[in-house]
Amino acid sequence: MNRVSIKGVVLGGIIDIVATNIAALPVVILAGLRASVHTLPKDQQTRAVIETLQNTPSLYLTRMVVGGLCSILGGYVAARIAKRGAILNGALSAFLCVASGVYPFVTKADSLSPWAHAGFFLLSPALGALGGYLWEWRQATKKQITPAAA
Repeated sequence: MNRVSIKGVVLGGIIDIVATNIAALPVVILAGLRASVHTLPKDQQTRAVIETLQNTPSLYLTRMVVGGLCSILGGYVAARIAKRGAILNGALSAFLCVASGVYPFVTKADSLSPWAHAGFFLLSPALGALGGYLWEWRQATKKQITPAAA
């Protein structure tokens, strides 16, 4: 268990979620414009944006790519902070993504199939692990490039 860095995992997870929300904000704004939320009653606006995000392939794909890149970033940060067990810490940094996917799955708050949820539950840690791998690869590359002291 000493390969796991709680600090790295938690900070990597936070970076993942915060970066995803910031980077996806333009996509959500575009979905709101497409759904004409300004013409809807306040209690219908959120649902309209969610439906637009889920039913517009270009917005959905963009949001997934942005989220995936942010999961890689979170894994990279977790590995960098941990400085050990890079792939493990990177994968564990996806805990907030996985946890945030449990609520809509259990409550049926979205229209995703159980298979889609399962895919995301597997993909999030895999992308975090990729971020950890990239950090580890970067460290190995640095060692090869740095000349030995004479």
